[in-house]
Amino acid sequence: MIWKIIGQSVIGTSHIQSGKTCEDASSFKILTLPDGEEALILFVSDGAGSAAFAAKAAEESVIKAIDLATVLIQSESVFNDGILQGFGEQLYDHIERLAKEEQVPKNEFSCTLLGAILLPDKSVFIQIGDGAIVTSNQDGFFTPVWWPHNGEYQNTTAFLIDDPNLPTLKIKVLDSAVMEIAVFTDGLQMLTLNNETESVHQPFFEGLFPWLRKASSSENISILNSRLIDYLSGASINARTDDDKTLLLATRQ
Repeated sequence: MIWKIIGQSVIGTSHIQSGKTCEDASSFKILTLPDGEEALILFVSDGAGSAAFAAKAAEESVIKAIDLATVLIQSESVFNDGILQGFGEQLYDHIERLAKEEQVPKNEFSCTLLGAILLPDKSVFIQIGDGAIVTSNQDGFFTPVWWPHNGEYQNTTAFLIDDPNLPTLKIKVLDSAVMEIAVFTDGLQMLTLNNETESVHQPFFEGLFPWLRKASSSENISILNSRLIDYLSGASINARTDDDKTLLLATRQ
C-alpha cells in the first residue's frame, strides 16, 4: 500500500432544505504498475445548481475521467498538452452525448471537473471551473496548483460543457512525484483558502493529514473515511458553508 486515500461527497444544508440531492461527485482509483509501483487517479466534480441534470453530470464526469486516465496509463501514453486536450475533449463529448440522450440543452449537464493523475515520477493536474487542487512540499506546506476559476460575477464559474474547444481547460504536467494532495469542490473554499492572500489555510489540512499518515491498515483507512462524512456534515463546517462539499485526501508513503 503506497497510496492512502479517503474521500467523500456530502450534501449541503441548502440542498437538504430545498429537497435536492447532493450534486457533487468524487472518484479515485489506484493502479498497480508493472514494476510494483502505484499510480493514483482522483477527480471531483460539482454540478451546477441551475442545471437539471447536475448530479448526473458530476457523477458521469468523474467516472469517465477515471476510465480515460486508466487507459492512458495502461497504454503508457506520454502526458503532454495534446494528449490532455484530447482527454478533455473526450469528456466533453461524453457529457454532450448524455444531454442528447435526455433531449435537453447541454447546459442542463453543466459541471466543473478537477483532479490529478499521479505517477511515481510524474504529476498531471487538470481543472475546469472552481474548486481547488492543493499539494504539499517537503516541509508540509500546502499550496494550490491553481487559484479557483470564478467568472465575471459572484458565484459563477466555467463548466466542462461550455465550449467544445475547452478554452478554460487548465493543464499542468510536472516531472516529479507528489507526496500529498487534496482535491475539493467550491463548497469548501471558504474554509480552505484565503482569498485576500490567495493562499491555503494551513490549519485546515494540518488537522486532517496526520490521521491519514498514521493509518496503518485498510481498516484504519475505512474508519477515517467514515469519520470524514461526519466531519464534513458537522455543525462546525455547516456554520461556514451550506453548499455540497467534496474532499479527497491522499498521502504517499
